[in-house]
Amino acid sequence: MTGFLLRIFFSGLIALRPSSDGREVTVLLLNTPHEYALADGTSLAHHMPLVVARAASCEGTCITEDHAAIAQFLYSNKTSQDAVTALNGAILGGGTWLLSSSDLTLNGPTEPLNVRTNVRGRTDTGALQLVPTTPTEREDISWVASITSVAPSSQGFKAAVTSDEPPPGCLVVARLRLTSGKLFTYALVKIDGKARPVHFRKPSGDGPEASYIQAVANWVSAEIQVPGDSVEIVDQNFSDSSKHRSMKLYPQDGVVEMAILNLPPFQAPPPDTPSTTPAPGQHFQIYYDLVKTPPARADRLVPFATSAAAATDPQVDWASLHPRQAMWSNLLEQLNLSPRGKTPYDLALCPIGKE
Repeated sequence: MTGFLLRIFFSGLIALRPSSDGREVTVLLLNTPHEYALADGTSLAHHMPLVVARAASCEGTCITEDHAAIAQFLYSNKTSQDAVTALNGAILGGGTWLLSSSDLTLNGPTEPLNVRTNVRGRTDTGALQLVPTTPTEREDISWVASITSVAPSSQGFKAAVTSDEPPPGCLVVARLRLTSGKLFTYALVKIDGKARPVHFRKPSGDGPEASYIQAVANWVSAEIQVPGDSVEIVDQNFSDSSKHRSMKLYPQDGVVEMAILNLPPFQAPPPDTPSTTPAPGQHFQIYYDLVKTPPARADRLVPFATSAAAATDPQVDWASLHPRQAMWSNLLEQLNLSPRGKTPYDLALCPIGKE
């Protein structure tokens, strides 16, 4: 039987919720209403939820009327025409979607889900390492920031966000139930060229830090061996059964690549820009809307790259944990989103979250 590799990259304002039996992970793309106010009264930048797929060819609803807007969003430093040309080069014969009330499913994969765990190192005292020391340790899914570990009194996610009923549209703009493949941490937050622990404090920076301290992930990936010659992604509207679309994607050189993104407007720094310490991840405040007992916004702990205790934190060269060959993605390279280059994450912390 023929087959190929499907690689999915997740990044942005996204939360993961594993099922209790470990057979499924629900990937939640959070809705960001334009009027959403952060603790300091400023508005959270609206995030654009996207599927961008690179393939040899595509059947179905592959290119929509949103294609030019998606291109301009992803290539904000280019003219409209040049942006579309760049996006078309990135996806080859694939497709792009702007998501809205989207319940996503994959048709084709049959292998069970394997969430990468138990490869994180421990100290001599048996405690988990705060930073990985090898690329293998970096893959552990525990590097995804745990909202319930940051705030133990939050009591976990609301059942509504993963139930069979449509999730609240005010919270979730799209979701994918992942049931196949290897799910792992693809890339960690980079701070001054290092993988270092982040520290969680109130948005103002005041008060004590959370006891939860570790390096955190801003990219997660799934690698799925797909039998046959194509994979289909289906988008069913949460509340309107008549709104349905699909892309059937055929591999290029044995691979289909897909990025599922939920990012604010951005322009990556030029490649020769000196590294700066990323700003605090204030967007993390919205993750608490998913939990059963959310704290007041001023008390929602968010990630900071700096801390009074940071001088004694362990640190590892970021590049050594993310080898170029293992990290290479034609899609991410052409979208200028490869974690190994200059990206929006050099400017502000934007970790993925999980329950």
